[in-house]
Amino acid sequence: MSPIDEASFLQWLLHGVPSRAALPDAAAWPQRHPILVLALVAYAVWYRRTWRATTLARAWGPRWLALLVARFNVILMRICSANLKTLRPPDSGVDASKRHLVVWHPHGAYTTMALMHCGLHTVASTPLTWFPAVAPVLFALPIFREVLLLLNARSVEPRVLEKLARAGCTIGIQPGGIPEQIRADSTREIAVFPPRLGFIRLAMRHGLDLLPVYIFGENQAYDTCGPRGRAFSAWAYRMCHVPIVPIMGRYGVPWLVPKSVDIHVVWGEPVSVGPPNDAPTDAEVEEVYERYVAELRRLFDAHKDACLPPEVAALGLTIIRRTSSAAPLPTTDGSKAAAPGSSKL
Repeated sequence: MSPIDEASFLQWLLHGVPSRAALPDAAAWPQRHPILVLALVAYAVWYRRTWRATTLARAWGPRWLALLVARFNVILMRICSANLKTLRPPDSGVDASKRHLVVWHPHGAYTTMALMHCGLHTVASTPLTWFPAVAPVLFALPIFREVLLLLNARSVEPRVLEKLARAGCTIGIQPGGIPEQIRADSTREIAVFPPRLGFIRLAMRHGLDLLPVYIFGENQAYDTCGPRGRAFSAWAYRMCHVPIVPIMGRYGVPWLVPKSVDIHVVWGEPVSVGPPNDAPTDAEVEEVYERYVAELRRLFDAHKDACLPPEVAALGLTIIRRTSSAAPLPTTDGSKAAAPGSSKL
């Protein structure tokens, strides 16, 4: 703040600004940066007019622009040496006459490869078009919000998922969410599932076959700084309720360029949930869950040796079923990791 005398500052507080000379810097910046002010106002108006876009059960924006943005993301990752080496759809193909619930793993530190590579798949129908559900807070970031909307991302709120399912859309869900993000580890592969298995209940209510997808290399794109990094992630989430995962990328640079890594996006076989069931019992949900985990593990085991570093592949896939939805942190939720080759129910 520029030096001003006490009387002028008091007058500014109580009665408004009598002259430009008495105007504090903090209040003068709108006059000094009118273009910035106009841009902020214009974006605020745009945001207000498009705030319902996060719930749309159809594509948003011109498809040519969505494809352009998606291809730019892929090119950017190629420049960073995070190349998509494998894109393998289900061996039996995908029945286009049916709608599915795409379930992708792992979450990773920030789902970077899921966004940068799979974003193209959602708008180019390779092998099908789906609407990935993401955290609502991401739509509060200007520009990034529009990128997500163009790539068919929608809010993960239950009411939005129900709307998409009723409209006949194929939905994409990452069931591990924040608990899996906080556990992200470049040295092992973990799949976390919620205690109530809400994604399976959603699929059963609407008769959506579960279609697993594993993104090999997502965890290896960044180093999550070992146990201390995961402890910090848990602490940060407890303090501010926002997942902040410390990561180190290429050349040891934090947060920015991913490490040189090959990405393999491999699809499993659809897991049938039967006809729509408005009120599935817990036993029915558990039966579908067991079949889904079996297919996920089959998919992982069939490709781990070719798609992961040997030391990571040797550890297999660890399945974690959380026991409480109230506390998602690994140090407090009471969940236990199942040994590779088994699953905790």
